[in-house]
Parts: sequence; C-alpha cells; structure tokens
Amino acid sequence: MVAAVRRRPAPVLLSLALAVGLGVTACKPRPTAAPYAPGQGPKAEALIAGAKPQLDAVAVPDAKVIANRVLRGNLAFLAQEPGRFRGSVQVSGNELVTLALTEEGYALRYKLDAFPTGFYHGPPSACAVEALLGVALDAEDLVALVLGGAPVIAEPYEIVEQGWDSAAGREAVTIRNGRFVQRLDFAKLGDTWQFAGSKLWQRKPDGSRGAWIWSLAHEDMARHGDAMLPARTRVLAPGKRKDNLLVIQYKSRDLDPAFAKQAGDGGNTTDGGNPTDGGTPTDDGGDDWGGADGWEGEDGGAWEGAEGAEPKSDPAPEPPAQPPAASPKTAAPKVFTIDGTGLGDRGDLCRPH
Repeated sequence: MVAAVRRRPAPVLLSLALAVGLGVTACKPRPTAAPYAPGQGPKAEALIAGAKPQLDAVAVPDAKVIANRVLRGNLAFLAQEPGRFRGSVQVSGNELVTLALTEEGYALRYKLDAFPTGFYHGPPSACAVEALLGVALDAEDLVALVLGGAPVIAEPYEIVEQGWDSAAGREAVTIRNGRFVQRLDFAKLGDTWQFAGSKLWQRKPDGSRGAWIWSLAHEDMARHGDAMLPARTRVLAPGKRKDNLLVIQYKSRDLDPAFAKQAGDGGNTTDGGNPTDGGTPTDDGGDDWGGADGWEGEDGGAWEGAEGAEPKSDPAPEPPAQPPAASPKTAAPKVFTIDGTGLGDRGDLCRPH
C-alpha cells in the first residue's frame, strides 16, 4: 500500500519545523496480563478485518496540528473512501498548502519555500502526501488513517506472528508481503478489540524487518455514533536529524457530510462553497474550512515563509493549468477539486529524477 518514492520533497509540517525534532521519552511501563486465558485469544484474521476504516466519509473543519511538539497550526480536511482527500494548512488565515487526492491523481497548491512555490499535479503518488505530512503514504492509506482505521499492507500477505505484548498492553499481529513487514496493535475495549496503532518496516530478502518507515497510534478512543474514533492521531517517521513527530488533534467532525450524499453531478453545489456542507471549495483554499484561529508558535518556533516573507520561487513560471478532469464513471465530488489559480504551473512534483 505504501508506494516507493524516488523523490522525497521536504514536508510542510515536519521538515520546515527548524529541525526541532524532539525525542519521545517515557517511563518503562509495568507488564499487563493478557485479558484472556491461554489459547483463548482473538483470531488474527478477525483483528485485521477490524482495522478497516470506521467511517465512509468525514469532514473535519477544525483540527490542530502539532509538529515536533513545538509548532502548532490548524488543519481542515475532507476524506472519503477509498482514496479521496482534500486538506489545507493555514497561518493567520492565509493558505500555506492545500493537497487534493482522487482516483485520477493529486493536485497541490504550495506557497512555502522548501521547494518552488506553485501548483503541482500528477498521477497518484505517495510523495504528494509526504509533501504535506512528512510520511510517504498512498492516498488510500492516508484516507484509512483519518477515517479511524489502519493503512494495511497490500495482499497477499502472510501472518508471521501474533501474541499479547505485556509491556504495551496490546494484542499484536505481525504480517508481511513481498515488500513490507507490518505490526498491527489492538486494544481491548469492553467486549471488542479496537485497532490502536501500527509500525511499518521494509522487508529484507530473508523476510525479516529492514528499515523502519513509520509508526502511528490512535489515542483516547471514544464512541461517535456507531464508530470508535481517536481524539488524537500520532505519526512518527525518520528525520534527517531526529525522528519527526506529527500529532493531529481532532476538535470537531461531521460524520455524515453532505458531499458524500451527492450523486450524478460529482457533488457539485452552488450554496456558498463550504466543503463541510457539500459546496464547491474556493480556489484560494483560504476561508472555506471554517474554525481556523491562526497558527501558534511555541518556544520561539516559526514556520519558514509563514510570517509575511515572500515565498521563494523560480523565475517566470508557466501559467497555471488544471489537471485532467475525471471521467464520469469515477468523478469525485467537486469538493475534492482544486486548481492553480494565482500560482505558476510546476508540473509533477513526484516525477522520478
């Protein structure tokens, strides 16, 4: 599921954090006994099946993003199975970056200076998500994560081992396919087992774990309607100096967004452009998310290019161009469409080099 990326663009929410990455320390936990008798544990197949997304679609107009425990900001996004996403990061009401993902590919409005400012678009690629979050995830994996589930490696895979982790207090299932090894953790909540976190590694030729790719955890699970959803999601990934930590804190969710009910017209409406109620988003990505109260910096931290400085760019960019329209059979709701209005067309950020 996680695509190999030849080019690794500098991520907005992690690489621009002035290399402040902080290590995560914790006291050694006490061992926890398994909540079942020997031989009576849950079946691995049932656990993995339970790691699927909790929702079909969601609108999140107000979430807090914390990068490396220092830099805080506002994130608003929409997501729909299996791989549709639109997310925007802002500072003081100004758009920094907006990413849209559909079956047709990605589109990225970028206004910082880790790479040239402009409008990028191309076929599906995990590096587009990496440009926003610092973790190379396919669109389907990102959507599964924000819908309360797990990005699970592609089938066919084999179950390597399963057992109770007394230190973590979790039931752990390890699976692997031809490219990756993945551990999936599950917590016992009442009479059910709930997906709680995962780690992913490259697979070595002998089948053992290779290089670590990412870790993630859903925290403070609570019931929202028929779904169990986290109050926070943490993602940890390797950085140049220290591991990069990203935390998404959910402040509000619409679990039954109007855009997911649209049919026949790709979800197009003309009711004012609010993506939380199914409207077509504005091109500038500025005010159509709602609930944004500006970015905060702690301990003197600041986002490069986010405090009034003109973002760096290459001279004389080409005029903006829109990505190819989706075919009628696969047309996503128009809330997942953005264009390059006001930005130069930079082509495909993720093209091989």
